[in-house]
Amino acid sequence: MKLNDPFGRLEKRHQASYEMMRDAMQRGGIVTEQAAQDVIVQSKNRSLKFLSVVLVILFLLLILVPQYMPLLACLAIIMIIWAVRSMISGKRYVDRYIKEEIQGRAEKQDHSLPG
Repeated sequence: MKLNDPFGRLEKRHQASYEMMRDAMQRGGIVTEQAAQDVIVQSKNRSLKFLSVVLVILFLLLILVPQYMPLLACLAIIMIIWAVRSMISGKRYVDRYIKEEIQGRAEKQDHSLPG
């Protein structure tokens, strides 16, 4: 039993998220390490673009209504934390996909070959 997740709820949520991502990657035909690494790069770029747009909008709002600076600053911090956590989780899931599905499949094929 883990102290920070005594009932395993977070672990179950992470597992379900990984399985959804894994199924999407398989449906998308991501079957090589390079293709999976490309997914990581594309995801990071999309997250950074999204974050940039949101921060520009928040900055423009700050200029238009400076009295809301504390609220906008909190919103910016929340968005940054959310984007970074999403990038980290996504990378972790893709790395796991590479290890378990792509490399695991290659190892099974190597062991099944006579030789």
